[in-house]
Amino acid sequence: MMATIREIAELAGVSIATVSNVLNNKPGVKQETAETILQIADKLNYRPNLNARSLKLGDSRTVGIITEDLTVFNTPEIVDGVASVCEAHSYHYLLENLRFNKRYSDSPWEHPECSALVRGAVDDLLSKQVAGIIYIGCHSHLVASLRAHANVPFVCVYCSCEDQDVPCIGYDDRHAAYEATIELLRCTHGKLGMITGPIQSVHTLRRANGFLQALQDNSIPYEASLVRSGNWDRDSGYQMGGELIRAGAKAIFAQNDLIATGVIDWCNRNGVEVGRDVALIGFDNREVSTVCRPTLSTVELPLFEMGRTASHVMLDMLAGKLPEQKDTMLECSIIQRESTGGYV
Repeated sequence: MMATIREIAELAGVSIATVSNVLNNKPGVKQETAETILQIADKLNYRPNLNARSLKLGDSRTVGIITEDLTVFNTPEIVDGVASVCEAHSYHYLLENLRFNKRYSDSPWEHPECSALVRGAVDDLLSKQVAGIIYIGCHSHLVASLRAHANVPFVCVYCSCEDQDVPCIGYDDRHAAYEATIELLRCTHGKLGMITGPIQSVHTLRRANGFLQALQDNSIPYEASLVRSGNWDRDSGYQMGGELIRAGAKAIFAQNDLIATGVIDWCNRNGVEVGRDVALIGFDNREVSTVCRPTLSTVELPLFEMGRTASHVMLDMLAGKLPEQKDTMLECSIIQRESTGGYV
């Protein structure tokens, strides 16, 4: 059983208030008495009850984090960014994982029980006296009202919210796709192809718009025969990459890294040298981009910085400072590797 302040006070022969003052680093206690109390607390393995302290002081210094799915590639790095700022400012953080991908695979918000899961996670965090909640989506989509569940500060990351006063932290898909396409144009004067994700995805539409804008700005006509729509998987890249290369594509923008590695698979099997015969760039900078051969040029998402930004916005809100803008879009960066003729 965990030791209590009362037990420490009895062993030290002092009042409970004296023990509390010492454990909370308050002045007014003799050095000798304070040392005795600390030695007893250490011997008894005393640990403070943070929830009780939060209730007494009215300040938990604790932020709740809700992730739609902790196993999705983007989420751990965002959580790490949130944690880094919390730790630097002496805040605790508690994590709730909704496991949407494991429960429902795609389109979790089409399932009516999702709102109940979110409400349960919010209620659980509130019962632990969190001061605010950071909600992390597993892809860009509109989250149902969070204000309907609680009146504490919320910040959304990698998604947006129906509540107009909830700040949202994201990244600029469209501009990143534009820069990726410009990178391909530096590699070849031949035809450019694109393999998209599912057409209903917000990411697909934004990245396609960036690709098209880059073509337009460089007076390159759009050719519908050089665009394919698939899923976010390697098999789509294998099948559609082969189709585009047979159709004459000399460069391919794959809308994620898994699609791009499928293109590499097809090229390696069919004697096409990626980086020389065809240029290729992916999106996300996932681990696979460094271990495939050739290594994959790609777009790096600012995931860690998104988490840091969300934490800073949350701490500002807790200090009474309203965010200057509802939506914050961070810039991505291009990583040049062998698939566009560059190297790590």
